[in-house]
Amino acid sequence: MRGIYNRKEAAKYAGVSQRTILRAIASKQLVAEKIGDAKTSTYIISQTALEGYIQRRGRR
Repeated sequence: MRGIYNRKEAAKYAGVSQRTILRAIASKQLVAEKIGDAKTSTYIISQTALEGYIQRRGRR
């Protein structure tokens, strides 16, 4: 286990697609920090936030 994940790593860890992670962030089901602007932006997701998201989804 790590401390922070990018969107791709978070998706793999949670067993969902990267698009699902993006939708969860957009709908505020998953807390993430946006780094950058427009198409060059990325998200940083804490392990705590990711674990909470997975638990609420009923996975793992």
